Amino acid sequence: MTLEQAGQAWQDFRGWVWQPAPYTSAPWAAVLGLLGAGLLVLAATIIWGVPWARRWWADETPGPDEDERGVSTVELTLQEHLLELRNRLVVSLIAVAITTAIAAVFYRRWFDIAVAPIRGLGNCQAISVDTATVGAAAAASGQKLCLQAITPTELVFAYFQLALVVGLIIAMPLIAYQLWAYIAPGLTRKERRYVIAIVPGATISFVVGVLFAYYGLMPAALAFLFGFSSEVEIRPTVASYISFVSRLLIAIGIIFQLPLVMFFLSKVHLVNPKLLGGIRRYVIVAAFIISAIVTPTPDPLNQLLVAIPILVLYEVGVLLARVA
Repeated sequence: MTLEQAGQAWQDFRGWVWQPAPYTSAPWAAVLGLLGAGLLVLAATIIWGVPWARRWWADETPGPDEDERGVSTVELTLQEHLLELRNRLVVSLIAVAITTAIAAVFYRRWFDIAVAPIRGLGNCQAISVDTATVGAAAAASGQKLCLQAITPTELVFAYFQLALVVGLIIAMPLIAYQLWAYIAPGLTRKERRYVIAIVPGATISFVVGVLFAYYGLMPAALAFLFGFSSEVEIRPTVASYISFVSRLLIAIGIIFQLPLVMFFLSKVHLVNPKLLGGIRRYVIVAAFIISAIVTPTPDPLNQLLVAIPILVLYEVGVLLARVA
């Protein structure tokens, strides 16, 4: 290969690297960078992470101020317990305040995401909220937004509520650590290890639950509500809609924690598979009661969209309890 051919090949490679990858607007350079970073993380996990985790899991050496089971031997008075609880609550509140302030900078983005499922629904004649607020893309596409603000401060409070929810989610790792640090001294070594081990799974389960509610449940529920009558124009307020979205997403995300909670309770011998199987009939009734509370519609189909995942998650939890 001549020098000119090598230079031309390099130019062709540079041009290809900055071309968009299929099914995305990101260039191949970003895709290759993420792939390389993922491979490095995977290699580091296999080489260093897995051996360290095995040593940590098998280590039975009591720590300072611990008995042979790993429970703390330090005794605190009621006042000291309350003081520690207050300090950890203050730290958590400060973290939520900081993350909420950061999330508030991008309030328009969160609002666009929240109102996306309601665009184009109903028989609205015009967009009720200023298009500069909800994004020019919605106005350019001609999509309708059946929302209204009936008080001067309602839209501002809706933005703040969304920022608060996002800030709470961002601060959740620190809040979970503060809760963990408060209860950890009263747990045994094995119980602490089980809690730490299920934290990644709990995070993934919460995200999956939120995605299921946003992409699966909300479109079906909103389509039923807005299509219930073609004679009455439905225009929910911004505050009521944002409260509905926040409540639904958080509730479904928490429900998706059920299998891991059942696994942990089985590991610490608070429940067993026989007990879980014996209360199945009550769980079925409870699943439909919860679905009726969570879903805003009396439509049986939308209630089934919540009840069936609860029952499936419960059966997954029973299987996990059997192998616990």
